[in-house]
Amino acid sequence: MRTAAGFMRYRDWSIKTKLLLMTGMLILGSVFLESYLSYVQYTKDFENQSSQRVQQIIEQVSLNIDTYLDDLYRLTLFPYRNAAVMASLEDAPPATELGQLEKRRLIEGFLDDMMIYPRKDILRISIMTDQIYSSARLPTKIVPDDKPETYTWYKRALKTQEYIFVPNYMQPNANEKVSVFSIVKQLRSISNTQKIIGVIKADANYEGIVAICDKAKMTQNGGLYLLDDRNLSIYSTNSRFQTLAAANTGVTGSRIVDGYLVNTASIPKLGWKVVSVNSVSEMNQHALKTRNMAFIFAVASCLFALLVLVLIIRRFVRPLLAIVRLMKEVENGHLDLRFQSMRRDEIGYLGFAFNRLVSKISDMLSANTELVKEVYETKLLQKEAQISALHSQIRPHFLFNTLNLISLSMQSGKVEQAIDHINRLSSIMRSMTQGDKDVTLQREIDLLHAYLGIQCSRYDGRLAYSVDIEPSLHAMRIPSFMIQPIVENSIHHSCEKRKEKTTVSIRSERNGSVLKLIVEDDGVGMDENALARLQAKVSAMDDSEIASPAASPAGAGTSSHNGIGLVNVNKRIKAKYGSDYGLSIHSALGKGTMVIITLPGEAA
Repeated sequence: MRTAAGFMRYRDWSIKTKLLLMTGMLILGSVFLESYLSYVQYTKDFENQSSQRVQQIIEQVSLNIDTYLDDLYRLTLFPYRNAAVMASLEDAPPATELGQLEKRRLIEGFLDDMMIYPRKDILRISIMTDQIYSSARLPTKIVPDDKPETYTWYKRALKTQEYIFVPNYMQPNANEKVSVFSIVKQLRSISNTQKIIGVIKADANYEGIVAICDKAKMTQNGGLYLLDDRNLSIYSTNSRFQTLAAANTGVTGSRIVDGYLVNTASIPKLGWKVVSVNSVSEMNQHALKTRNMAFIFAVASCLFALLVLVLIIRRFVRPLLAIVRLMKEVENGHLDLRFQSMRRDEIGYLGFAFNRLVSKISDMLSANTELVKEVYETKLLQKEAQISALHSQIRPHFLFNTLNLISLSMQSGKVEQAIDHINRLSSIMRSMTQGDKDVTLQREIDLLHAYLGIQCSRYDGRLAYSVDIEPSLHAMRIPSFMIQPIVENSIHHSCEKRKEKTTVSIRSERNGSVLKLIVEDDGVGMDENALARLQAKVSAMDDSEIASPAASPAGAGTSSHNGIGLVNVNKRIKAKYGSDYGLSIHSALGKGTMVIITLPGEAA
């Protein structure tokens, strides 16, 4: 019901309101759609650009770390450039302490020269053969107990010619501990490359790698991770996304996982991975601000456009609204109104068409009024003719017989009876002057008593009657001269055709909203064929059928009593009260006839 009510309210809106609403929705919808699509495209492009930029950053980090480690690799190859040092390392240990001291001075002097290397993050260079030789920037031990053979990295270095990376570990230094990582390389004899003479180890401050990684700025809700070949963390800026980073090292490149942009780059020499994790929503903050500003500008533009549209529509719709107002006035019957405008556009044509239409309607109404007047006058004349025809049924025979009865009464000395008949005839004639006007049922009853009183005297004991109509109905108004033609028809077809006494009864019955006036006699009646012909004649709406003598019932006699009175009464009732009301006739041969007049009970 609410939906229907809303629809009805929308139907009642003015065209200006509907036009403003639809145009406003179209403008807002198109602008918001364009803004949204622009935002989506901008976000997509921004994400691609951000992904490429972050990928370039971590690839640069990977390259810097790789370059940084290359320097340490090259540092472990320096001994091969000094033949004296290599020869000293390959020779057997000197037997004397002086020889041993000279050998240490030679090797550690060479290592001291290597430590002049300008990179401050290189903390120590160590060579481990039969002895441990080292040079360091910090006074630290190479290993806590100076027994390198107990460490895994040392054992691995003796078994492979590859570089061994030792992850960061803490090394004591005066009052603090320094995070250190190392590169270890196997040393082989120059003269006999199959001979392993020791291991060279370069220790570097872990801050060197940290400094390289710190240059890569990630989002606050993200992080950068350096993972080894076993996905163990070498460096991380945010432990929160450690698992996410480790789970996405299999594919190099960028992807979006659970709302985070994950980029991966590799360091092939070590099998390491550089992984960055960035929050997509945080990266798109600027895009969101741009979108919101675009929406604000779109709304402001739409409001301004609607304001301009209101002014334009008001200018163009005003003539249409004026025509609508004129049409409403025309509906109220003011046909002298005209639309005044000199416009040459479609609205001007509409106004011109409106004026022409109103003029035509005015002319048609005038013509229709004349036609209705003519039809009304024609029907009035027709009704008057019907009443005259009805009255004429009484005049010839009834007047002749009544006057003859009065004459006989006077000749036989029955003066009072003659006077009574004259008074009754006077009452009947007076009723006939009522024409087509409505009279009370009491007036119609008085007419019946006058008519039946004369007829009873005429048939001298062969006619009896009774009138039993409810007194509460006497004030009811009915068409004049409605019951008498039916009673006359009953007497004519009963008393004139047999010697026995005939009784005519008039009574009333009320059934809910229906009132029935019943005229019944015990005369000769009619067979089924005669009854059917009479019923068809009474029900006929065409006057040509009424005038057909062949339709009269058996024994009807003259045309004055061939049912025309019944037809006229039936037509008058239907014309006044509707098709649901009128006459119905029931008869059986030798048993009499009953005519029922059906009227609306509300008329009582």
